[in-house]
Amino acid sequence: MPISETPTDSRAGDVLLLPIAGLAFWTLAYQVVLVLRWPAKTITLCFLAIAIPSLFLLRGLWKKTNTTPGRYYRFHFSHILLVILGIVYATTVLFVRRPNQDDVVYFHRALTQLLDLNQPIYLRQTSVDMDAAAFSPVHLSTSYEMLMAFLGHYLRIDPLYFYQVVGHAFAAFSLPFVFYWCARIFGLNRWLAAVGALLGIGFLLLADKSSFGALLGAVKSLQSADPAGWVGFSTLSGYIWQGKPIVLILFLPMGLALSYRFLSQGKSSDLAWLTLLGVAGVGLSNPSLYLLPAIIGCSWIAFITLELFEHRSREYLWRLIRLGLLLTIPLAYPVAILALLKMDIIPKPVDIHMLGQRYMPWGEAVDYAVGGRAEYLRDVVLMIAVPLLIVRGRSGFFLFFYLCAVWLFCLNPLLARMWMANILAPTYFRLVYLLQLPLLCTLIAGAGSQLAQKGRVMNARAQTVLALSAIVVAFVGSYHGLSVLPRYAGQGIGWKSPRECQLLPANLDFAKAAGPYIAHAKLLAPNWTASCELPLLFPEMKVVAPRLVAHYFANAGNPDEGILRRQAQAFIEENPPENARRLQLLEPKFRHVIETDRANAVAVPESESQRVLATLKSINPGWHRVLEAGGLVLMLPGNTEPRG
Repeated sequence: MPISETPTDSRAGDVLLLPIAGLAFWTLAYQVVLVLRWPAKTITLCFLAIAIPSLFLLRGLWKKTNTTPGRYYRFHFSHILLVILGIVYATTVLFVRRPNQDDVVYFHRALTQLLDLNQPIYLRQTSVDMDAAAFSPVHLSTSYEMLMAFLGHYLRIDPLYFYQVVGHAFAAFSLPFVFYWCARIFGLNRWLAAVGALLGIGFLLLADKSSFGALLGAVKSLQSADPAGWVGFSTLSGYIWQGKPIVLILFLPMGLALSYRFLSQGKSSDLAWLTLLGVAGVGLSNPSLYLLPAIIGCSWIAFITLELFEHRSREYLWRLIRLGLLLTIPLAYPVAILALLKMDIIPKPVDIHMLGQRYMPWGEAVDYAVGGRAEYLRDVVLMIAVPLLIVRGRSGFFLFFYLCAVWLFCLNPLLARMWMANILAPTYFRLVYLLQLPLLCTLIAGAGSQLAQKGRVMNARAQTVLALSAIVVAFVGSYHGLSVLPRYAGQGIGWKSPRECQLLPANLDFAKAAGPYIAHAKLLAPNWTASCELPLLFPEMKVVAPRLVAHYFANAGNPDEGILRRQAQAFIEENPPENARRLQLLEPKFRHVIETDRANAVAVPESESQRVLATLKSINPGWHRVLEAGGLVLMLPGNTEPRG
């Protein structure tokens, strides 16, 4: 007999988990090929060798536990609303430009791998012409970018477009279905769960306190910008084609819902889904290594606390302990990787000073994801009102105890130094996503059943109305606009055609004009935008100084090379007149890079073109201005001809 019940037909939505199983099998195949150093093209064969027998085993488990995905599906008119929500949200993201300079770190290696599938998976930096380390060994283990590249390659779709646009639309379309499925597990009926999915998406459409997160894809820094709230849920939802936002927005609520259902019903099929979710999460992004174990662990603590409050018998408590021990199975894969990293069997980067400070004040770190006082008040109202006054019952108390466990073990200021020592201080804010605020907004729809029940005690109705009123007031007080609306078109953050990738218009213009000249060149370009996006358009091109160039070479045991390249890059970037002395110090570094043939093409801002060209001509009179596009001027030596 199960400890408690969730809606039996909530398992109809388990078909949503099938892509997760596929991604888990792909991740295992990718990592086998990575470790054994087989040719990259064998990932597909290895995937089939793992997926086919695994699906047969899962099919037997589903039959044994009567949990076959989709078996209980019955059409309901609320599903039409979900489809409409998915189509509208997916269509919207096709027209919104949200460039993100992290893509060159994640995706360039996959694009380069497609040029030679007969080679083992690349372990070193692919964007430079000398030996340099990859960003980190953990990033090498993520398989999602390689999957997107392979799918685009085999489907005859530009891999970058498939990654940034097709994958983005697919993730956006799935969002309301994930919220609906989670809401059904927590007890909402079909219509309320569908309306809740709308509310959850609505939360993602509310602008964060700071616009810094959206602008970060177009400019390196904003001196006047407020960093509080710059990586909130709204900002993340704009980059949902990347593995990290998929984990934080889609996988974490699924992990919470699956943990609750497993602890409630004790089905081994849910344990299998949680295990696959953990493996797939590792394939998506490295924060899964600690966020998914944290969400499963806090769920177990919340559930056993719930049983203690209900004075369950000792037999029930022992059963919960056994279920907790079983939950170590889905934790095994990510925790094993963490252990290998801790023991340095998987080598950590030698030099991490470029990744940020080792410790920062707790409030400042949490502010990155939460925002200011108004956002804190809004979130506190959600975390108290939704579980206790709207969802109520066992599900509500479980959610409340889960949130308490997150604050006690993950967001406790007394434990912040320990967390920061292990996951780096600048990434501590990611623990805020364990609070799962979009899911709490989805569950607000549960108030409908509280208000509609006949014979409901007036005091209970009054509490529900009070909770809804507090939530509305809190959201009005923290409203800053719709995050999906472009407000910085002059900086490249605006509307775009669905045919365009998530790249800045200026870089697209420059690439279109200069492509025949630079596709196979060694290009010295300004930091942050051009040096980040042009390699994605021309994978065979080498960038003299890509973003984080000092980090790459420092971890290859050659820190001076990275410093030299960054200094040469600083010489060609925009510099105010008062920086004349600094330019004099940088000029010898720039000359050395040119004279040693580290760069055979230079792209500079129009405002700096005359100064840089004069220096180039003093090195070799053959250097000349070739073209200007997208605010950049291309300069080449001698009679360089375009290459088709």
